[in-house]
Amino acid sequence: MAQFTQLGLSGKPEGKPEGQTSQNVARADQSPRSNKNKLSKQTTAAFVGSVTAASLLAIFLLQAGGCSKEKGKSTVLAPPAQTTSNQQAPLFSTTANSTPVPAVSQPQAPKKVVKKRPSTVTYSDQTYGVSFSYPRWYTLKAGDDAKSNLAAAGATPMNFVQPGGVTVVAVGFPNKSYAGTDFASGSFNVSVNKNLTPEQCDQFAVPLLDSSDKSAVQATKVKLGDLELGEVENLSGDETRQADAKYYHVFENGSCYEFALGMTTSGDQTDDGIKPVDRAVVFGHLEKILASVKIKPEAAPEVNASVPAAPAVSLSTPALPPAPDTTAK
Repeated sequence: MAQFTQLGLSGKPEGKPEGQTSQNVARADQSPRSNKNKLSKQTTAAFVGSVTAASLLAIFLLQAGGCSKEKGKSTVLAPPAQTTSNQQAPLFSTTANSTPVPAVSQPQAPKKVVKKRPSTVTYSDQTYGVSFSYPRWYTLKAGDDAKSNLAAAGATPMNFVQPGGVTVVAVGFPNKSYAGTDFASGSFNVSVNKNLTPEQCDQFAVPLLDSSDKSAVQATKVKLGDLELGEVENLSGDETRQADAKYYHVFENGSCYEFALGMTTSGDQTDDGIKPVDRAVVFGHLEKILASVKIKPEAAPEVNASVPAAPAVSLSTPALPPAPDTTAK
């Protein structure tokens, strides 16, 4: 359209005045050439523009074809890779939207219950039926061991008025008891004498008792635990070694039972750090053992009463007198 417009302008112009100057005529004569030049330029521009448009269209078609090929390639799914025997597929998805799996708590192993041993031990003698409790950390000797232990330690001897006593058991304090004091040893002894009467069991060899002398030491009756006992106390020894003993007698099962609570002191107080032991405390521990003593009564022997047999009674029928002779004479 632009070309046709330009060609239309090369004709005679309308509305121009007739009186034109020479210059206008000259310009009019030169206008066809100029219009021809303009037409050639416009044709060249149109050709270049069409070539450019064709090039752009070709490029666009190439790009569109490449995109379609790439799009076709993207739709092809690759086959899943085969896992080896050592690899396993995850059981649960690890994406952010997956539901968390609760952790399974392992059962706890049961706690071991530590049982504490009791602080006391019970001793029981089947021969004499005597039993008692004593602290676990004390030492105990029975039978012949008790006799040798008492002899070696110089412990409290038996205090029967008649011979025939037997040492059953001896309990001693642990080593280094009452450190820093003059305490040397302490013991709880049990002895039995089957050769005494109940009256003799109430007596003691030492100290000598004289019922006529009111100032003399007399036996006293005390009750400790289940037993009612006769008690005496005897002090002996010198400045270097002193012994203090308390004796208790009771008659049970036809025998005299003796319980001796004794302690000894070293008497060596040359060291300023050594103090006299509190004897009341020592005897307090020994009396706790004595309070736990139990004596099992002996079972009475079974008596089989035999019923004498009744004398046999013989029933004899008396002989009848002879019948009188009734024959006629």
